[in-house]
Amino acid sequence: MKYELWGLVLVVIGALVAAGTAGVDTGNIGLSLDDIFAYAFGTGRMLVALMLVAAGLQYIVKRKALPFTRNWLMGAAVFELLLSLWHVIFTNPGEEFVPLALRAGGGLFGAVPTAFLRSWFGGFGAVLALIVVLIGTVMIWKKVSLSKPVAFAQEMTAEGVSHVSEKAVAGIQTASHSVQESWQRHKERKIFDVEREKDALGDGVAGAASVVTDEGSAEDNGAGIETPSVSPSSYVGSERTDQVGAEDNDSFEDEYGTPCDEEESQGDVPVPDDEDVPAPEEEEVMPKAPGNGIVEHKIVTTDAPGAYTSVPSRDPSLPPVADIKPMESELTAGTVEVGAKGQTAVPTAVGEKTYRLPSVSILHRGNPPEEGLSDEVRQNAQILQDTLKSFNIDAKMLTASRGPAVTRYELEPAAGVKVSKIVHLADDLALKLAATDIRIEAPIPGKAAVGIEVPNKKVTPVCLRDVLDTDVFQNSVGGVPVALGKDIAGTPIVADLTKMPHMLVAGSTGSGKSVCINTLISSILFKQRPEDVKLILVDPKVVELSNYNGIPHLMTPVVTDPKKAANVLRWAVKEMDDRYKRFALTKTRDIKRYNELNPEEAMPYVVIIIDELADLMMAAAGDVEDSICRLAQKARACGMHLVLATQRPSVDVITGLIKANVPSRIAFAVSSQIDSRTILDMAGAEKLIGKGDMLFYPMGASKPVRVQGAFVSDGEIDELVEYIKEQRRPQYNEAVEAAQQEAAHDGGKDDFFEDELMDKAIMMVMETQQASVSLLQRRFRIGFSRAARMIDTMEAMHIVGPSNGSKARDILMTPEEVQEKYFSHS
Repeated sequence: MKYELWGLVLVVIGALVAAGTAGVDTGNIGLSLDDIFAYAFGTGRMLVALMLVAAGLQYIVKRKALPFTRNWLMGAAVFELLLSLWHVIFTNPGEEFVPLALRAGGGLFGAVPTAFLRSWFGGFGAVLALIVVLIGTVMIWKKVSLSKPVAFAQEMTAEGVSHVSEKAVAGIQTASHSVQESWQRHKERKIFDVEREKDALGDGVAGAASVVTDEGSAEDNGAGIETPSVSPSSYVGSERTDQVGAEDNDSFEDEYGTPCDEEESQGDVPVPDDEDVPAPEEEEVMPKAPGNGIVEHKIVTTDAPGAYTSVPSRDPSLPPVADIKPMESELTAGTVEVGAKGQTAVPTAVGEKTYRLPSVSILHRGNPPEEGLSDEVRQNAQILQDTLKSFNIDAKMLTASRGPAVTRYELEPAAGVKVSKIVHLADDLALKLAATDIRIEAPIPGKAAVGIEVPNKKVTPVCLRDVLDTDVFQNSVGGVPVALGKDIAGTPIVADLTKMPHMLVAGSTGSGKSVCINTLISSILFKQRPEDVKLILVDPKVVELSNYNGIPHLMTPVVTDPKKAANVLRWAVKEMDDRYKRFALTKTRDIKRYNELNPEEAMPYVVIIIDELADLMMAAAGDVEDSICRLAQKARACGMHLVLATQRPSVDVITGLIKANVPSRIAFAVSSQIDSRTILDMAGAEKLIGKGDMLFYPMGASKPVRVQGAFVSDGEIDELVEYIKEQRRPQYNEAVEAAQQEAAHDGGKDDFFEDELMDKAIMMVMETQQASVSLLQRRFRIGFSRAARMIDTMEAMHIVGPSNGSKARDILMTPEEVQEKYFSHS
């Protein structure tokens, strides 16, 4: 009986640890067990948990203690060596016992051997020693020898060398024959043709005489144009050069055309009167291809004063000069608008009104921050020091940073004080400060201090204009910059969507998630023109993003139907693939390089914003998750970026695949630590105070940054949208519209044929006039569940009737009706 109880305990412990490692909510007990196993075994805790489950099942089944055999001992030794090897590779010297390194490395069981081996052998020596010991342990355990693998490797190497030698000898022989044949053809080639040279000499003399005659007439007329005198010998030399290089120039002329205009250079040159010749300003030289035997031709200008002072006569029929409007007064194609503060100039399309970016004066300005430290901050700093002293913790107050909603007090612990002691006193410190909740950041990244974040009694709102009207945002060049808010020190936080490259926004209802989405969209509208950035807005809640309908940045009206949203995401995947094909044709790697090489066919950035991911996952989880994962994995280089927002941060909405492919996160206030771990993979969001208080965790950051989100009101959004609508009308993408119409007209027909065997199953039912699960199982060799789903689908398609108990199902449609209704478009 006791062995069964021990077995149950082991199974429960192993299951809790395995579930906690996989991200399942296991409560406080499960989290504690997961922490213990993580610090002990690191990344190997999942294997230990499974071994505990297996051992527990052995206790329950066999009802006796497990024997301590040689295999158990050797397996444990191999596992210990693997943990140590992983810890050596993963951690840096001196950080073997850091908590984060223990969890992500090999735990304490890997840290102890790592520290010992590094102190004696160094990093490389430790890795080498562990590998040698691991190989030796496996040889002793499995009783294998290294002679067979070494002999096999030697044999394969010898075969490879022999094969390469044979190929090399064959290649040398082939090259030798080719060289001999080429030399033989070279000796037999007819290089100089006497008759051809005589003809060329005669043509050259005639051409030279013609040039001399024209030169004399030009001097008589006084046109002031010099023609170079050409001797017969020099002309023949140039003609001979053309003849010798003719064979080599064939490929060049086929690709680039005739290198120079031979008709103009060899024919008679008509000399007009002096009054009709406009004064040239510089010498014009025709291009010359080097190394191809092509003669360079020039048009030489004169140095006579009359050639520069003569002005062509004006036609009296033309309108007077005063009637001609200057170019600056007309808005035509090629008009360039230069924005303030060095913004990039963008040419305007033909016949299109110049687009002017909206001014930040549309927005309201916030109250200026308080200067200096208030009495409240000084009082709280003294309370913190006194409270820590009462727990025998010596700490020095370094500084205090007052932010819009939170003040951070930076403390430097004395030597020998563990940081964990301060972290465990969070509740006691909150009690002494009379605060709702405090957050301890230990340590602060880049500082030798511990940060204690205490909410302010009076929250100062951060207006969007306070962030947009800063040099950080105004001077940002390239990419898609968006304003988020201000950090604890009051520094504006501006992120670039192209570097994120996708973002997840999650938080409970009323925490500021929707305001953050409006802030992102408004930032794009203030900074980007419609031809630079396109938006696709998905709003299953209907009322959140409807204000933006009609702006020229939209590729399609705001999508509110979840079924249509799934098709829009599917179109985005196709667009991503098409862009990559265009990159391949132009041999470019990303959208920035493509737009530099093809300015006339420049691609805009595409930002897809989904305001409520949970509704889409409930309506079409499979299609939505697949499309999001494909876009998140590949869409960065082609300029397509995702912003996913949800107020239900659970694992069934934010799945593991989505989290793995969306690296940047924003977490607003949530109700539990489990939700915080789902969003950020760490605790902290449960201690936020709401009203725009968030943790911004960009890609590549070691820890999240606490930010007070910027606020933009509905009235400001409406005024901004009206200003943009007055300038330009939207031009929706027909492909996106067609994708939505396809979702509306299909009526779910595609869902019926998700199974690849569905069409064959329908034809089999029509042929046999029988429909049963067992028949499909036998005919297609599939399982019961799949066959039952196919029968249920046929019932939904009204091909077969409902179940009649022990009787066979009724066939409701004829083969002709099935063909016309479901297969007519295939």
